[in-house]
Amino acid sequence: FRDNRFVRPSGSDPIQLKIRELEWLRFAAERGFKAIALSPLAPFGTCSAVGFVNQNNVVSALRGTEVVSDATNVMALEIARVFEQTKDKQAVVQYATTHRHVRGQYFTNPNYTAHFTVFCLASGGFDTGSWAFERSQLSQHVSTLYHLLSTQFDKRDLSIVFYLKEGATQLRNLLETDDQAFWHNKNIQFKDDFDNKYYKNIQFKIFLNLNGQAIDLADGGDVDWTQKLMNNRKHRLFISGVGLELVEKLR
Repeated sequence: FRDNRFVRPSGSDPIQLKIRELEWLRFAAERGFKAIALSPLAPFGTCSAVGFVNQNNVVSALRGTEVVSDATNVMALEIARVFEQTKDKQAVVQYATTHRHVRGQYFTNPNYTAHFTVFCLASGGFDTGSWAFERSQLSQHVSTLYHLLSTQFDKRDLSIVFYLKEGATQLRNLLETDDQAFWHNKNIQFKDDFDNKYYKNIQFKIFLNLNGQAIDLADGGDVDWTQKLMNNRKHRLFISGVGLELVEKLR
């Protein structure tokens, strides 16, 4: 117990952390994200099969399971299951959760622990053309997370960066010229990022400027996980997350 980093308690205040979880889940629910409580376990290979997480960084368990290391991967499974059952191509399914992740990789930075609490959002639906799903969910996720972070930090210290992938030129033009978008007149940047293969077309990050250092607080974008799970290239999935425990520490 003394030497194993996977089993030692967190140094965070659990009361404040639980209060923050409840506040954030309630706000997300008001924005249309249904709160969902995930199991501590997922099917073996959940992260490595649909994402880019190496199985060596996931804690494997018995009975064909692994300890959850990324809640958005599990929510992708649930969203795919819902759509396969309902067959409703007009529906948009949105989930929010808080979860204590366990990661196997070792970090020298003491702020990066083997287990930590995250706040995650996931939205699934079908393509309706003109990047409509991606644009609407980008707005939903960014505005939700930005508002929640602005309750903890000064808005003047928050900035948004959009990273566009190769082939997303039209999407970039639509986002840059949308005067009604949530991020209009906020501290934003658009950048090209063709090397990161985790997200399909766009990634966003929300940074905190703390003592001259840019700290990555929130991250999200569109992924092709449900396309793989459902064998349907028309399906879309948008995910995002915040290290809630990191927010508490920085606060």
